Amino acid sequence: MATFKRSSAKQWARLAMKAGLFLTDAKLWSAINEQLKERAEDVSDAVRSSYSETSDRVNNAGMALRGESHWFASTLTFLGGVGIGIGVGMLLAPMSGEEVRASIRDKAEDMKNRVGDYTSGASRFRSASTGTEGD
Repeated sequence: MATFKRSSAKQWARLAMKAGLFLTDAKLWSAINEQLKERAEDVSDAVRSSYSETSDRVNNAGMALRGESHWFASTLTFLGGVGIGIGVGMLLAPMSGEEVRASIRDKAEDMKNRVGDYTSGASRFRSASTGTEGD
């Protein structure tokens, strides 16, 4: 048994020395440090990308909830510009002032009639869909 204890003590001593050399090796610690830095950078990039994407989604959702929309403002601006262009074009057209005013009046009445027809058609549809028909 004494030889077994001595050999096991020797083995433990060798293991401790190898572990000591292993833990004090500068090249090993440098390699481990580099790998840790690379992994940390990879995780940092993934977190940054995920945060940016999530932030954009939350921003867009907030804008939608508030009723803000970029396409609506652009479309409204475009239609306003078209309306102003038509008005200026009609005023600068080679017709007399009386003819231009009559044309504008006719177009306004036509638009009024179209809106009236549209709203009366919508009200007929609404009353028919409820089944009350004005009752």
